[in-house]
Amino acid sequence: MPSRERKPVAYAKQQRKKGTLTKDEIVQCAFNLIANKGTEGCSMRALGNELGVSAMALYGYIPSRESLLNEVVERFLKTVDTRALRGERWEDTLIRTTLSLRRAFVSSPHFAELMCDPCVGPGIEPYMLELRLIYLGQGMPEDIAVQLIAITDSYLTGFALRARQNLRIEQAEAARKQAEADAARFATTSRVPGMLTGKANPAAEQPRFNERWRQTVAEGYSETSFQKGLLVIIEGIRAGMAGQPANWQTPQ
Repeated sequence: MPSRERKPVAYAKQQRKKGTLTKDEIVQCAFNLIANKGTEGCSMRALGNELGVSAMALYGYIPSRESLLNEVVERFLKTVDTRALRGERWEDTLIRTTLSLRRAFVSSPHFAELMCDPCVGPGIEPYMLELRLIYLGQGMPEDIAVQLIAITDSYLTGFALRARQNLRIEQAEAARKQAEADAARFATTSRVPGMLTGKANPAAEQPRFNERWRQTVAEGYSETSFQKGLLVIIEGIRAGMAGQPANWQTPQ
């Protein structure tokens, strides 16, 4: 029998030449994977597949996956507004910088989940230190600045994660309603009632008593609602000053 020619196995990504990979390329690829698929979609094997190298080859550039995730977080936070604006009061600085990070979370919600990963910490520090320097430059006492940053971080992260959860619930509910609508449409067009649904008479849609609650929750996680929460934090800082002035602002 004539021998059959064996075809080469087609790999997902073409293997690259040795020495052509850089650490920056690895971090950027991990950044893109997390933005699209979340932290779970950024395994070392998946990352190596995207870059055309083995998972083990990546450890020649980064010491661990945890280290890589911190590098990704640091890169993400560099896209957020942390400028020191001349003459800006601390309240306006808080609102501007925090809204900037919230909008980044809305655009890339997987990063809100990543920043809550227990292994992430060093990657957040440069961002926190930048905010600290701004507030100290405005004349805010260091203990107040640290307290303000910590409270705002907890509020923002929790807000972003809950908003993400509510979005998933809304998407699941929309998919359920679409499936019910499709089933009803198929049952109507079927020659025999109940052929596709198993019901001779489609039941009337039952009222859902939590619709109003869901709408209220959705409105509660809007940007307007978020900004009102920041105003509560601001008033809390002022109240904690025990009557002392809180007239901190960036020098002109």
